[in-house]
Amino acid sequence: MSRVPGIASLAESGIAHVVVEDLHRAELMEEDQHHLCTVRRLRSGDAITLGDGRGRWRVALLRETGRNRGKAGIQIDLSGEIFQETRQEPPIVVGFCLPSLDRAGWALQKMTELGVDEIHLLHSRFSSVRKSGLEREGNDLNKLARVIREAGMQSRSAFLPTLFPIESLESFVEMHPGGGVCTQGGTDYLELGVPTVVGPEGGFIDSELELFSRRFGLGRNVLRSETAVVVVSGILSVRRSGLLL
Repeated sequence: MSRVPGIASLAESGIAHVVVEDLHRAELMEEDQHHLCTVRRLRSGDAITLGDGRGRWRVALLRETGRNRGKAGIQIDLSGEIFQETRQEPPIVVGFCLPSLDRAGWALQKMTELGVDEIHLLHSRFSSVRKSGLEREGNDLNKLARVIREAGMQSRSAFLPTLFPIESLESFVEMHPGGGVCTQGGTDYLELGVPTVVGPEGGFIDSELELFSRRFGLGRNVLRSETAVVVVSGILSVRRSGLLL
């Protein structure tokens, strides 16, 4: 599909971005209206971009529909064609043994900005966070999904990562055989195309380490889980872009 003249990608558009379910019948949620009108101070006639988080996006114009209790109502008029971005290859797949939910949210925000494709929430022997609420349709899982959506809009990402409900290390390895794990004393280099697991700060027990064929190192110091997962995501993202050997 053709491009908007002068714009090579969604990230270069420079205008506010909103993730929606349907690009043909897009509607703004209340929090999106608040962000656009109150935080960004956009007005009727201003342009925004709409994306589906799967690489497709288009330009839209804001239209004020009147005021209710002193607040302006905003709708969108769809404008122009739908564009399709190309997903970078190979995909970046990261498994994350969660610390606290707040710290996990911060990490998922950064992973989204860095372009991670799949985020697997994992539970191991020394994981800190509870499983309850992180299963499919769980409240905490939905909360983390909202963090990802907001991070994708802030960074104008054409693709949002797929967030998987919490699972065991064994389940992850069954889905992604041949993956690697980051561990103190690891000697392998991070490798594009290899699913990578970041463990809890307490490390892994021997039986968990034996699940993986590669053991990656991230330096001499022991990193917090959220620090390690951002380091991994950053290295793989920049390397995939051809900017790091």
